[in-house]
Amino acid sequence: MSELQTSAGERICRLLPPWLESQMAGVTDMVVRGVVKPSQGLTSDTILFDALWQAGGQGHQRSLVARIQRHTVCPMLANVFFQHDVMQAIAAHSDVAIARIAFAEPGGKVLGQPFFLMDEVTGRVPADFPLFHAQGWVVDLPDEHRTRLWWNGIAEMAKLHRIDGANFGFIGTVEVGQGSLFYLHHFIGRWLEWAGQGKPFPALQEALTYLCDNVPANEQTGLVWNDARMGNTMFADDLSVAALFDFEVASLGPPEIDLAWWLYCEDLFSTQFGVERLAGIPVAEDAIAGFERLYGRAMPDFDYYLAIAALKHAVLSIRDYSNGKTVESPEALPGFAMDCLARSIERHRQATCTREPT
Repeated sequence: MSELQTSAGERICRLLPPWLESQMAGVTDMVVRGVVKPSQGLTSDTILFDALWQAGGQGHQRSLVARIQRHTVCPMLANVFFQHDVMQAIAAHSDVAIARIAFAEPGGKVLGQPFFLMDEVTGRVPADFPLFHAQGWVVDLPDEHRTRLWWNGIAEMAKLHRIDGANFGFIGTVEVGQGSLFYLHHFIGRWLEWAGQGKPFPALQEALTYLCDNVPANEQTGLVWNDARMGNTMFADDLSVAALFDFEVASLGPPEIDLAWWLYCEDLFSTQFGVERLAGIPVAEDAIAGFERLYGRAMPDFDYYLAIAALKHAVLSIRDYSNGKTVESPEALPGFAMDCLARSIERHRQATCTREPT
């Protein structure tokens, strides 16, 4: 992170204090200091700062995080208040560890773009880059602590999946047993159409068709975090979860979509880069068995959801958020994703062919 000494930081220090005063009764002498922009973050501008003010004859301070709408050509990321609404629904209907939204401004009158402010949460996040499997505080943990850290993240995510999906009606409505179809059409399909810009990607379309035609029976449906991974989880010093974050592309569907993405990302941010996975981080067979224990049901079609994870990775790689094409031909799609996609679909196809009818 770096402190903003630029005009952007100066604008925030100048424009936010009077607005914040207007949001808080009995407050005077509001100032904003220590404006910092994290190095990561693509879909919105994230700004950290301290607000200081006087009230009741005493000084007060509050550490806040701003999420400010950034211009993007991607229609699925065009409204920062979608994330706001998802987080508010989570907070209203669960005790999931997320940052508390303190203030919101849906218009552009204050900073020129819609934004909301969250209370800053203290903790540590396993880094995407440099890879947390290669260096950093997670490497320094004993193996058994890494296992506990990992499962603590899964257990907190499971709380998301227990929220009644009806509380997210602003995302859409899902018919019983049609969660994967909703997700494939409303997220994967829409993103593929936008990213492809009319260019055909036959392998991706074929995989999408297969997944739409072979939805597992008896699916449960609720909120899909849709960016479920260690890198979007903040942990306290005791390894408990301090906060889950980044709900910009939340959707609806079965919990397995998040579980598979979480598991897929362990390889995505390790073996794909030639880095050995850390000891203590569960491998697929152990992880799936643990998922089944935690969720209290069998997950016989997990390869189906691993295929969705690989398809999502491939689709997201086609075009970046700033409108640059990152893949100019189907042959240039990431081999890691395409290999996993093919293997997962084949394993699922074989398993369903040999499974006894119920």
